[in-house]
Amino acid sequence: MIAPRQAALELAEILQPNEKVIWAARPDALSTVRTKIVVWWVGVPLCAALFGLTMSGKVSSNVLVPLGLVAFALIAAPFVMLFENALTIYAITDRRILIARRPPARPPLVSCNFDAMDDKLEILETGAGSGHVYFASGLSTKMRDTDYTGKLAFRDVAKAHEVAALLDKTRRRKTKA
Repeated sequence: MIAPRQAALELAEILQPNEKVIWAARPDALSTVRTKIVVWWVGVPLCAALFGLTMSGKVSSNVLVPLGLVAFALIAAPFVMLFENALTIYAITDRRILIARRPPARPPLVSCNFDAMDDKLEILETGAGSGHVYFASGLSTKMRDTDYTGKLAFRDVAKAHEVAALLDKTRRRKTKA
């Protein structure tokens, strides 16, 4: 979790006048690794097999080089995702939710007002209390923070149930006002 005051400083260019940060955090690194480690289960054996084929000399390098690049990409993918997570801030303000990223990550900002959110939040646990908190539906599936059905989420967030409860409480308070 990021202290709301520190998050307000990091998000100063994004926040509207008099908008207050209630909660902010970065994606949980352990949750990200836990959900993406399956690509290592493919990449590492593929690298080992390609190394063995290279040493045997029976397979052309025209075949081995492209496969080696794929294997390397599979091994590097979790680290790339961790780097991108370090550039991401999830925030709940008194008016909306924000998913903000520093360059070179794209898109730089995703914002969703409370009235555009679903009535019921969904939580998909990834283990150890971490998970994805889905809060809006019907968005483009090409957005980075949506799943294949168009649901927008805080992905790989620690203490997903607590975040969902806080988000629900904040938006209920805002809609009553």
